[in-house]
Amino acid sequence: MLALKAHEMGVPVAIYSEKREDPAAQVTSLWHQGSAKDEKALKEFIASCSVVTFESEFMDAALLEKIAAATKVEIYPRPREMALIQDRLTQKELLKKFRLPTAPFIAVSTEYEARRAWHALGKKVVFKKRRFGYDGYGTFVVKNEKDLEAFLPQVEKDAHGFIAEAFVPFKREVAVMVARGRDGSTLHLPFVETYQENSRCLWVKGPLRATPTFKRLGRALEKLLEKADYVGIMGVELFDTGRELVINELAPRVHNSGHYSLDALSMDQFTLHIRAVLGLELRQPIVLRPGFAMMNLLGTTDEAPKWQLSGDVKLHWYGKNENRPGRKMGHINALATSPEKALSLVKKRRADFRV
Repeated sequence: MLALKAHEMGVPVAIYSEKREDPAAQVTSLWHQGSAKDEKALKEFIASCSVVTFESEFMDAALLEKIAAATKVEIYPRPREMALIQDRLTQKELLKKFRLPTAPFIAVSTEYEARRAWHALGKKVVFKKRRFGYDGYGTFVVKNEKDLEAFLPQVEKDAHGFIAEAFVPFKREVAVMVARGRDGSTLHLPFVETYQENSRCLWVKGPLRATPTFKRLGRALEKLLEKADYVGIMGVELFDTGRELVINELAPRVHNSGHYSLDALSMDQFTLHIRAVLGLELRQPIVLRPGFAMMNLLGTTDEAPKWQLSGDVKLHWYGKNENRPGRKMGHINALATSPEKALSLVKKRRADFRV
């Protein structure tokens, strides 16, 4: 989707990935095959570009920083920023440093430390892998002694360790996209409600009413990007407890919770990210309708997908060549006179897809 939006802007895009059938490789003639671990191939690719960005934060940040220094090619977000955010411990420390609301946390690398953290945080704890966790993978909710004993063998198997977070009882989950350009300009998109099923985002609806709390937090998140000298767009996931908003996680990239923007806003998250990393002016997008919603099309079988299209939702298909349970194969967006009506529409149209 980044590549497609770059094409619309007249920006030529080169893609570096392992397989020719990768979704992004399908939409450019400038495809380079290579592994993210192959320093020589990665360096040759980056040297051929004027500006580089990434789709996943699970890259080797130290390797990217080394290549950026050698090639003098700008990589955004900068590798050092990616390194801070890809590790959940340093990510939480970043939030704490800038006094942003997040759950209490403790670093854990041994069974003894895990037991101590469980007691210290009130015996309702979420243990998360510090590295390479996503869509619930590497996350363990521990609410009692039985859960704790089942989790403990995992601790010392992971070389990067875990963080233990106090469990946050929330009423709903919320998300927002925040962006900062190379010129220092910042903005944030509307706050939206998200719903997860089996730890994967199922739907998004919005915009949420711009309350004073949302406005203050939006400004604080923009300030975070400014103080961290971050360039690009960032996804922010939050818990709404009914009394306060608590930041759950940051993602230094375009994000699933912002896919609605492809149809609901005058400028989508992908275009904003490209403008930010190229040094172009960032413009605050306009919300086009009073309500919008996005529904993920998650695989339920390994059979070939089938569907029929209606004219009241917009399909965004990702071009993945393998369907499997839980895999995000695409999404549909809808606009309406309210967030609830838009959500009702995408839920109804989901039945038109056999994925």
